[in-house]
Amino acid sequence: MEDAAAKRIGKTGLKETAIGLACAVGLLALLGCSVISHRMMAEADTDITFSQLKADTDRYKGQTVILGGHIIEVRNKARETVLVVLETPLGSGQEPRPPDRSQGRFLLHCEGFLDPEVYAEGRTITVAGRVLGQTREMIGEEPYIYPTLEAREIYLWERYEDRYRYPPPYPPPYYDPWYYRHRSYGYPYR
Repeated sequence: MEDAAAKRIGKTGLKETAIGLACAVGLLALLGCSVISHRMMAEADTDITFSQLKADTDRYKGQTVILGGHIIEVRNKARETVLVVLETPLGSGQEPRPPDRSQGRFLLHCEGFLDPEVYAEGRTITVAGRVLGQTREMIGEEPYIYPTLEAREIYLWERYEDRYRYPPPYPPPYYDPWYYRHRSYGYPYR
């Protein structure tokens, strides 16, 4: 009778250990997929969404947030560069989603010079930035209030076409679709 109880306790402990280990591995995998440094992620309030920030910017003034999006404009000034960014929600690995999911724009003040050819219109970025407040500007004839951030860390994503620039080694007329088949599955030419 005691052996049965001991086995039951042992199985329960094993299940709990396995679940705990799976959670730990999952957490490490999520932390490993971050393009923003761990130190900055620890400082940032990752629960603040862009819609919350836009609705009440003064409430989050001085806090560090993680945002991403697509560059609309680069403004080089004497000692800083201002990026106008079309915000989009962050996906897996903190990569911004397509521009059609945008919830608005924000301004990013970066110390020093950022080359407009590198940080060109349409490039995708993920940033850790300290909230400075709001800036009111015109978009055409419409007034717009931008949440304004001071850049603490920027990750510039590769262009999509640069990531997948190599074609398959053999184009379709020369590619044999059965080349990788294993002998046990049979080869069509016997």
